[in-house]
Amino acid sequence: MGNPIFKIHKVKKMFFRSLFLAAVSCAPPAASHLQLNLPDREWDRFNRLEMVLPVPDNTARYKTSLDVRLSGDYAHAYLSLVVARSGPADTLWFSLDPDKAIRSGQFLDYRFDLDTVGFYAHTPFCNWRLSHNMPERTLHGIVSVGLTMKKDRHGQR
Repeated sequence: MGNPIFKIHKVKKMFFRSLFLAAVSCAPPAASHLQLNLPDREWDRFNRLEMVLPVPDNTARYKTSLDVRLSGDYAHAYLSLVVARSGPADTLWFSLDPDKAIRSGQFLDYRFDLDTVGFYAHTPFCNWRLSHNMPERTLHGIVSVGLTMKKDRHGQR
């Protein structure tokens, strides 16, 4: 037959592998993302974008980034936004350096950190409101705006 001690070790090894795989597969997602495509690549100042992102783990700390896709019709070297999650809104200013953009065919994609400290989301959803704060009422060349909430892994990737 075989060595019974060898069989016990084999069973233990299989048990711990199964336990590890179950723990990894049951872990909640580490991020939540929502992207809005703007009709006709235009954003009116009074068109406040409302984004509701599910919170994968309401005990975790999250950092948020803003994704913006621009076409060649966008006429400015910066973008100013009013961003609100809860509490008072913040007015943020982003420099649009084409050398730092991710080129995607005819578009330029930018990703900006919205916070450096992060926040705890204690509810199942997180509500965001965004509007632009540029000099003209209608911005041309904004293809899409998105938000990504990602678990803060304290320096780990």
